[in-house]
Amino acid sequence: MNFKPSLMARHPTQYVAIMLAGLLLAPLAVTTASAQSQVPVQMSATDADVARRDMMGTITRQLFAQDPDYAPPSPADADLGEQRLLVPNDRYKAFTLFSNVSEFYTSNAGLTNGGAQSDWFTAMQFGASWVPRITGNLYGEATALQQLYRYATYNGYSFNSLDLGAGLIYLFRELQDLSAFARYNYNLLTDAGSDSSLFYQQTIRLGLNKPFVFSRAHMATLGLASDINLNGYPSYAVRNRFAVLAGYQVNLTRRLQANLFYQLAYFPFPEINRNDWNQVLSFGLAWIFSPRFSVGASVSSSFNDSNENFYDYSVLNTGAGISANYKF
Repeated sequence: MNFKPSLMARHPTQYVAIMLAGLLLAPLAVTTASAQSQVPVQMSATDADVARRDMMGTITRQLFAQDPDYAPPSPADADLGEQRLLVPNDRYKAFTLFSNVSEFYTSNAGLTNGGAQSDWFTAMQFGASWVPRITGNLYGEATALQQLYRYATYNGYSFNSLDLGAGLIYLFRELQDLSAFARYNYNLLTDAGSDSSLFYQQTIRLGLNKPFVFSRAHMATLGLASDINLNGYPSYAVRNRFAVLAGYQVNLTRRLQANLFYQLAYFPFPEINRNDWNQVLSFGLAWIFSPRFSVGASVSSSFNDSNENFYDYSVLNTGAGISANYKF
């Protein structure tokens, strides 16, 4: 049975509206029988696509140093950078164009429990973000992000991800720059040819982030984030997310930056009887050529523990890439 209706056939109104809106983003699930052989192939593939998109989006953003004009980096920025605020008003630039391309080796391309297949894949990201100051410590935010994932051997895993979203950020200066954000998110996954939809979901994302700046050379962050599902398709792949995030960053030299990131997330699936606990641990190094260009390398691992044993998996990823951004 084909679970990939065309974009226009499945949700034409939403598709056209999103294309015209320009700047509006969002961040797995499968019902399974007791035997692995009974799990529909298409359901398993969709589940893995969503998991790869979320995991690699997080890891790729850990590859590169943050722009020095931004606030201290936040692990919550895995969903497009809510914390670009702590700069003097006369230097603040609200609009950013960004892009990066990275090459990764993965030990488990399909995110499967047993029979892991290793592969190389290319991750490409490009987009735009607008974070205007509205008044006082209140900021708006709108981001559009396109991601492309292309696998070398198992090219059936290749897919595209479009993220569109907008929201508000408030900075509590009296609480040492604690920030809170709320935003609407839309995520659409398509196959590599962009002619069939694999998944879409709309969510409301809420979160808090607290930086701990020890000196100009190193800092830590702690964050809480949640994604509350509004609707999505297919229903078995729709999920909520509740996560604790922590990071540490140190400038080893004027040009070389190291970062360590950890995420513990709980994923309840509202349409089926499935609950996952997921951990991501990542270490990265970035060489900053200029405020606009950097190169980075990382090693990361992810572990998924589900009440459906078929979706238990572990994966190791290593990669390197180059990033560019322009602010005005």
